[in-house]
Amino acid sequence: MSEGDNNISVYIYNGVGEVPTDVTHVKVNPSVTVIPDNAFKNRLSLVEVELPEGLVRIGFQAFNWCKSLKRINIPSTVQEIEKTAFRSCEELEGIILPIGLRTLEEWAFYGCKSLKRINIPPSLKTVDMGAFFGCNSLTTVTINEGVQDIELDAFTCCGSLVSVSLPSTLKVIGRTSFEFNNTLSEIHMHDTVQTIVEGAFRGCNLQNFRIPPLVNSFDISILAENTSLVSFEIPKNVKDITDTKDLDDYDDTNMKSLRNIALPSECRTSAIPPDCLDGCEDLEEALPDEDLVYALEDRFDDLPIHKTCYYQSYHDTEEAMQNLKLEIAIFESDKNQDCLGMTPLHILACSTKPTIEMYRLLIEKYPETLTMKDKWGDVPLLYAFWCNVPSEVIDLLVESYKSNHPDYELDWKRMLLTMARRNVPLANIQKLVTAQQNNFPDQKYDMQQVVMELAAHNTNQKGSRLGYTPIIETFRYLLYVSITKRLDSLAVKRFQVDLTNSINAVSEKEGREEDTSSVYDRLAAYEIAKEGTSVLELALWKAKIDESRSKRTRVDSGMSYRDQCRINSGADIVIRNVLPFLLPKSINRPIISGRGRCVI
Repeated sequence: MSEGDNNISVYIYNGVGEVPTDVTHVKVNPSVTVIPDNAFKNRLSLVEVELPEGLVRIGFQAFNWCKSLKRINIPSTVQEIEKTAFRSCEELEGIILPIGLRTLEEWAFYGCKSLKRINIPPSLKTVDMGAFFGCNSLTTVTINEGVQDIELDAFTCCGSLVSVSLPSTLKVIGRTSFEFNNTLSEIHMHDTVQTIVEGAFRGCNLQNFRIPPLVNSFDISILAENTSLVSFEIPKNVKDITDTKDLDDYDDTNMKSLRNIALPSECRTSAIPPDCLDGCEDLEEALPDEDLVYALEDRFDDLPIHKTCYYQSYHDTEEAMQNLKLEIAIFESDKNQDCLGMTPLHILACSTKPTIEMYRLLIEKYPETLTMKDKWGDVPLLYAFWCNVPSEVIDLLVESYKSNHPDYELDWKRMLLTMARRNVPLANIQKLVTAQQNNFPDQKYDMQQVVMELAAHNTNQKGSRLGYTPIIETFRYLLYVSITKRLDSLAVKRFQVDLTNSINAVSEKEGREEDTSSVYDRLAAYEIAKEGTSVLELALWKAKIDESRSKRTRVDSGMSYRDQCRINSGADIVIRNVLPFLLPKSINRPIISGRGRCVI
């Protein structure tokens, strides 16, 4: 038991008999090797359990629905955790799975809403169906070498996951195994994966995705509803792409932002349903009068440099560089843009495995492509931020713009609007904002106008590729950035706190435009009030100086005549009582408390 629990009644469990329904703390006798099925099921008051070394198995529903369970140790000797063993243990924050664990059965930790991290041991070959379904506080998942199969719904609805690294031993990523993890923006996957089943990453927040080379068929639904996805790399060996639509509430792919994709010529496109790419709004905009399937199959016809850049991630760095040099040498006059208006530099900026040497070579040979715009009106730099390329690549691109195109004005407003509307992760957007501030400070744009345009968008708007509102953390960050300089110059603590809290309270759904206008209105009112109080303070100070001169008042020892007048002018008392009359009535109220944490 935890330290300081000397006065707590501890129930000693011997492996037999019914456990009292009101038990809170349990210590299992060292002689127990198996926790029987249903042993502690529905013990709603159970808070802490101490399990002994020597325990081998935790049975079916053993701790199911222990909604108050916060602490339990899994001994190193445990080899089996059976179905729904810890289902709906909603207060359980941490669990350490033993190194020797061989079986983790279906729905074992389903609905453990407070579980924050999990380490899958190498002894476990399969993460079974629904094992961590609905663990929506889970931020860290470590899947060790040895795991071969992640099954149906294993990590579905884990709404706090941002990044997952998969082991080289993994062969199968099961149906809907990471579905509806809307913060999951990075998947690190080895080329050893052989199968990715329908809906595997549906409803995540990936920006680019690469099918491993051993996968020769897949269903397009593996990436359905990834509305931030801009690039999809498919190897040449893929033979079949299907669209079964055999998922709940699934109508179309809804990959609104998808742009960089090519279908391999070996793929049996005749077997792909004609609506396979329905919901890919950006592609439909770029190719309004064409059959998307056939256009993307022919995308790189007579464009060997484009093709080399798209498929370079399927070669090691040295081979990819050799291929690119060869193609450039042969096709010096190769035209720069494909059917999507993309140059080789655009394509490389979207890659899941960017190679800085290839960037250098392309920029050296084709510096004009830095400023060339694709069919959406975007330059390669946008895609570098969107796909979160390494900082060294960003630095290279920035310096290349400065050296090759010193007078070129990048459209920062457009890039921000594009990324924010596609719900690109906040970290990527912060990099763009920082790059402009640090490297292009003279290229001005109106951040307040950006914020107001974003605020005006209705999440329910249909039929427009720009008709979805950015996630609230991104919006609040941009709102804060838009007033940072004015907020700093305000230099009144109460005003600064109130404005920061007002940003935190901006509505996540309806009313965002009204809340945003209110923040700007409050800031303007505070600036006027500050200016007014500054003038009033100076007037009172001058009046005190004039009064003191007329009375020939002596100066106290150690204090200047002017300082003495300033202190004795009564400005602090007068301003405190006058300030409420300088501010609008809507602002003269207690400071609101924030409903979230402003990202600064």
